[in-house]
Amino acid sequence: MERRLKVAVVGLGIWGQNHPLVYSDYHRAELKLVCDLNEERARQFAEKYNCDWTTNIQDVVNSDVEAVSVATPDYAHFEPVMTLIQGGKHVLVEKPLTTNLAEAKKMTAAAKEKGVFNMVDFHLRWNPQYMMTKEMMEKGELGKPVMGYIRLSDAIQVAENWLSWAGKSGPHWFLFPHTMDLMRWIINEDPIEVYALGSRGVLDAKGVNTWDAIQALVKFPSCFVTFETSWIVPDSTPCVTDCHMTLYGTKGKVDYDQDYTGIEISTDRFSYPWMPVGVRNRYGKLDNYLYEPMRYFVDCVLEGKQPECSFKDGLINTAMIEATLRSIETGKPVSIQELLQE
Repeated sequence: MERRLKVAVVGLGIWGQNHPLVYSDYHRAELKLVCDLNEERARQFAEKYNCDWTTNIQDVVNSDVEAVSVATPDYAHFEPVMTLIQGGKHVLVEKPLTTNLAEAKKMTAAAKEKGVFNMVDFHLRWNPQYMMTKEMMEKGELGKPVMGYIRLSDAIQVAENWLSWAGKSGPHWFLFPHTMDLMRWIINEDPIEVYALGSRGVLDAKGVNTWDAIQALVKFPSCFVTFETSWIVPDSTPCVTDCHMTLYGTKGKVDYDQDYTGIEISTDRFSYPWMPVGVRNRYGKLDNYLYEPMRYFVDCVLEGKQPECSFKDGLINTAMIEATLRSIETGKPVSIQELLQE
């Protein structure tokens, strides 16, 4: 019988709930333990997936699990990840790696020093359309990258109602990690510098103290990409996300509207429905690409190979966002490479 990887999940919020679902379903994984500060929630998921539960991360360290998913809020990744690394556990952490560049450097260095496999869940890398774009770029079908644009924004309900900790994050930490990693991955170049502008006031007035919208122009060695994000898209929008990518090359162009899944629904409102997440399809399968990073992480650990989207990728990603914020503050371009070398 093939060995199964013993895994645990830390953080069972809106997105973290998907991790035990996937691990309990995957034939190469054995979900042993779930951990959440909310005791009722931890117990509920333990009962659902027939595993142990705890509210203390030290219990995870002291257990026999080999690998752990960390899906705590954006701002709360550093302490659990560092605790697990020091305990010798392999770690998959939700994006962003962290919301602090100094922390990101410490996490990356600690993972390397302890020799644990490490990964950031940049799950847009598993979206079939983006994978196709990556492959076209690798094969030279688009030529060399020239200019790109990518927008990922959310309806205001996400900041107002979905996330109790929205004020400790923002569209920059919640959404830029996806798009900035994605474009860096597709063009296969590291960013050089960023110039950014931001706007705030709408969310501040609602008691959510963060940016309403940010636009960042990032220079790469061979091209430039505009990244745009907002948390104040009207709730009347057909989809809770507003995502569009355009990439120009010397030989071709790619356009992708991620919001439109191919179906429109008109009932009490007009909508582009999301593909169902957190549920099985009518045939009992978990077939959404969003589940693939967890399976990939398990495969990598069992096969003894470092996952592609490592903490180093997360570090560069965090530096891009930190440089964006510094550029807004100073009104000047900021060197991403200099931040990484500080």
